[in-house]
Amino acid sequence: MTLRQGLLVLSAALLGPASVVAQDHPGATAYREVCQLCHGAAGRGDIAPPLVPLGFDADYVLAVVREGYGQMPPISTRELSDDQVRQAVGYLAALGAAPAPQAAGSSYDGPRTPEGQPDLNGIWQVVNAAAWDIRPHNAQDGVPAGLGVVENGGIPYQAWAAEQQEANYANRFEADPVRQCFLPGVPRITYMPFPFRILQTPDHVVITYEFAHATRIIYTDGSPHPLPNDFWMGDSRGHWEGDTLVVDTTHFNGRTWFDAAGNFHSDALHVVERYTPLTPYHLDYEVTIEDPNVFTRPWTMRMPIYRRMEDGLRLLDYDCVDFILQSMTAPEGAAR
Repeated sequence: MTLRQGLLVLSAALLGPASVVAQDHPGATAYREVCQLCHGAAGRGDIAPPLVPLGFDADYVLAVVREGYGQMPPISTRELSDDQVRQAVGYLAALGAAPAPQAAGSSYDGPRTPEGQPDLNGIWQVVNAAAWDIRPHNAQDGVPAGLGVVENGGIPYQAWAAEQQEANYANRFEADPVRQCFLPGVPRITYMPFPFRILQTPDHVVITYEFAHATRIIYTDGSPHPLPNDFWMGDSRGHWEGDTLVVDTTHFNGRTWFDAAGNFHSDALHVVERYTPLTPYHLDYEVTIEDPNVFTRPWTMRMPIYRRMEDGLRLLDYDCVDFILQSMTAPEGAAR
């Protein structure tokens, strides 16, 4: 593990009171002496992933520290005793105990529409590795490393679903719906490595995506979801909560994945997205996933979305179907 995942674990079991002053915590010294070089001051990340906020229990973290994980070597009891590891976890927990900065509408001072809502019009893009795997993962050929975007630990699969995800991963090059040129679905379309444009009106929001010419219409006129149906992108209805655009999406066909690593859902998927502008140049994107057929509880992903600022920027074409047709009709040995 990287010390992150080890200490992440310890932290969850030994959460210190929110009132503890983190720098005076008994685990601060152990962390600084052994962990800080890789994981950065206050667990905020450096050459290894951040450890704050922590999302694992102490027993798991201790096991990771002792056995190693990925590129992180095992840490012996001569370097950190079990008690010191637990204290370090408590220290990291104390660092993360303060409430995360809320995307409060009152803090936004950017442009607004005539209706008074934040003006989200423009071209945006997520910059992370979630499209390849929403969980923490090491780099592979063609796959950038990622810290993960799932909050509070792993994805809470039911037992059968965890086995299915592993099978999906083993067959990902053939089974991934995106590799077959199907639409990515929601929320995956948001963090594909392509930009998208938001067009905002008083009664609906349109999002057009560079990938596959995909389009979503989010109705904000108070209309309910239609009668049950199934769509690749679901049916989206939105409303404003202060300065946050909340989008409720349902009626999925159950054939999309969350990423290229086989994380999946059923047609009972229910997605709630929250787009909150923190500045005129970036949004806080939070998405809650609920699917009682696949998961044991709802779970959440979170990431920033950045406004693209290049002069003359526009959405270009990425037409997957055209690429497949070209490869099928290209002469033998021709460049592709």
